[in-house]
Amino acid sequence: MSLMSNRYVLQLRRVARAAGVPRMLGRFAKDYESPFSKQLMLACRQGDVVWDVGANIGHYTTSFSDWVGVSGKVFAFEPDAANLPRLRSACADRHNITILGCGLSERTERSCFLGDGGDGTTSHVLRSGEIISEGAIEVQLRTGDDVVGGGQADVPDLIKIDVEGHELSVLKGLQATLANRRLRKVFVEVHFGVLDRSGRADDPERIESILKGSGFKLNWTDASHILASRPA
Repeated sequence: MSLMSNRYVLQLRRVARAAGVPRMLGRFAKDYESPFSKQLMLACRQGDVVWDVGANIGHYTTSFSDWVGVSGKVFAFEPDAANLPRLRSACADRHNITILGCGLSERTERSCFLGDGGDGTTSHVLRSGEIISEGAIEVQLRTGDDVVGGGQADVPDLIKIDVEGHELSVLKGLQATLANRRLRKVFVEVHFGVLDRSGRADDPERIESILKGSGFKLNWTDASHILASRPA
């Protein structure tokens, strides 16, 4: 358990959310993800294979394409059909990008998915027991290990995960990949608010446990982003 997954810190987060503190800070913190983005850029090497899990409309996908260069590869995973046209448009003429129209999870299955109908940044997979609201669609989920085993993607050097509360399930489906020594870095955005509202407040600690158990050292780059690095 780290400071960020400590139950007292989680309780403080709940109080802060109830008081609207994140919304107030958001007015001033326009570069909220900049430390995370900088770490992503510094971690990429020419020729790397990068997985963008939760690619949305390509904000990071195109940057990864530049950072790994023509000798590298980027595999963008996005299950929301509404986002795919914009993602494909953003990645047009970038021959080192492969787009896979599926999500990653702990098992290969069909599942319900709720898009945000807007900028593609708050879409998420519906969990068992969650109310299926209007606009939910069925999507294909696969384990990352199955994707590698089936030859649809190469073993990655770096993985970025931003999946609106589905982080733990993605990692559970990557056990063999996480154990592969080629994988150097895993970046995870942890959506504390989503997890808390869905009764999964212990997920951050479980996410840390999986990454540590796979041999990674963890660093929280800010209040919501984990950088997991494999020691040399």
